[in-house]
Amino acid sequence: MSENVPPVQTHDHEALTSPLLPHYQRASNSTSQLAIVGVNVCPIESLDYEIAENDFYKQDWRARDKIQNFQYIFMKWLLCFLIGCIVSVVGFCNNLAVENIAGVKFVITSNMMLTGRYEMAFLVFFLSNLVLTLFAAIITTFISPAAAGSGIPEMKAYLNGVDAPGIISLRTLIVKIIGSISAVSSSLLVGKAGPMMHIGACIASLLGQGGSRRYGLTWKWIRFFKNDRDRRDLVTCGSAAGIAAAFRAPVGGVLFALEEMASWWTSGLLWRAFFTTAVVAIILRALIDVCLSGKCGLFGKGGLIMFDVYSANISYHMQDVPPVLLLGVVGGILGSLYNFLLDKVLRVYAIINKKSVTYKIFIACTISIFTSCLLFGLPWLASCQPCPLDSTEDCPTIGRS
Repeated sequence: MSENVPPVQTHDHEALTSPLLPHYQRASNSTSQLAIVGVNVCPIESLDYEIAENDFYKQDWRARDKIQNFQYIFMKWLLCFLIGCIVSVVGFCNNLAVENIAGVKFVITSNMMLTGRYEMAFLVFFLSNLVLTLFAAIITTFISPAAAGSGIPEMKAYLNGVDAPGIISLRTLIVKIIGSISAVSSSLLVGKAGPMMHIGACIASLLGQGGSRRYGLTWKWIRFFKNDRDRRDLVTCGSAAGIAAAFRAPVGGVLFALEEMASWWTSGLLWRAFFTTAVVAIILRALIDVCLSGKCGLFGKGGLIMFDVYSANISYHMQDVPPVLLLGVVGGILGSLYNFLLDKVLRVYAIINKKSVTYKIFIACTISIFTSCLLFGLPWLASCQPCPLDSTEDCPTIGRS
């Protein structure tokens, strides 16, 4: 009987006794990040957040000693600390850049208006906004199109298992930082909450991936995070840190990530997210205190977009309730109308954006021109009101126009 049994092949024997990944990890995959949707090829892929607790998974955990388990837990908290530090510094520099760029623009425009050169003031205001918008549109369109928009839809998709190429790459991070500074400084009606959330997610993802194989920059001590589940948790903490850096609201950042972003949540992730946003709040407070001492330039004290929280006791009465209810009803009706019109406008934008890159830049410049004309022209439709005689503070424009 033993003579009829075929000998075990060397290749089969190696396959049974050695891991398969090293043999195929360098193989090229032409369908990576591609999904067939109908007859179209869509550059997306799905992420596997589920853990298959099979025999191989249990054996891998049993093979780790206590030091490796401690290293895994310690690295989670250390990466959250690093995410909080980096996001807070980036958010502070973002604020500082916007403060100084927009401050110089407004000072030059105001000084020209005080001397009666209104046409020149409008030209400076108009051209500065147009140049900043054009710069942001060009770098976004030609360098990293994934950095366009607020970034919230992309991060929602990623945290719910849908990945698109380039949405959390280093190139997207750099373009997002520079583009958001230019866009906010150009007086466009845009905020920094969405971009800061996207920036925080990119920073968390780059820290979690442990370097780059292409350039030989990898670290063995971060090898445990080479999976979608752990990177998802880090990106969640980064998103919460971005919101906390935008509004200086650590609890608000965690609640935003919990309610609006992630559908996968654990108690351990909640504690790490709180820890990350707490680090952001502490470092931002320290950096803002430095600026309040006058060491951050002429416009570094946060008069434009650095939010602060002041304690104030405000009393409400029953007669205040009906006007508030009326405002709520009117706001709901106008909000529904706004969403209806916004849907129509976005459909037109989608048609124009499909034509070419030039049309995208043209739309951005057109919006900048229209916004500059409204911002400069609408104040002329109303007359100035005198300051109240019983005011405890000077008028905002006295000596600071």
